[in-house]
Amino acid sequence: MRDGEAGDVRSLDDVRALGALAHTDRARLMDALAVRGPSTTSALARALGLATGSVSHHLKVLTDAGLVAPAPEAATDRRERRWKLVTRGMRWSPGEFRDDPSGEAAATAAQAVLLARDFERARQFLATAEEPWDEAASSTHVWVRATPDELAELVRQVDELLLSWRRREIPDDGAERQTVRAVAMAFPSKP
Repeated sequence: MRDGEAGDVRSLDDVRALGALAHTDRARLMDALAVRGPSTTSALARALGLATGSVSHHLKVLTDAGLVAPAPEAATDRRERRWKLVTRGMRWSPGEFRDDPSGEAAATAAQAVLLARDFERARQFLATAEEPWDEAASSTHVWVRATPDELAELVRQVDELLLSWRRREIPDDGAERQTVRAVAMAFPSKP
């Protein structure tokens, strides 16, 4: 799926999908497929430093949850089996599962795994940042006052901005580009 096509961001309302995302290695597999595109089990295992059997198991869980699918169109021959993401982006809220305790727990657990990964990525970047990336990267923290409807609008606007960057045509200008993790969260809190 090309970025910007219908379905490139999906609202998750399936407890199985959220439960699948609540595992660190499965979240890493989803990240690798998002960045690398369709890949074989062995290529994913090498890239992530995991055993091939473990990657096979996690891909089966992700496939059963509807998050990953076979990508026969990406295979270089009939014996090769590649995997791809069903959608490039996902969104959910634990509040959407308020009437389903197991769903709310799965949504919260999935969010916790992703937040821990984002924290670790940021920590690694800060420990190893070099020019010019250290000057270009940013961490923005602001306090705003909003109603729930205003917060939802803020989140929609931030999502649209980030997605417009992901969906853009990348110029063929020879400039060095690296994958960049852009994370945005907005939630009620106290100082």
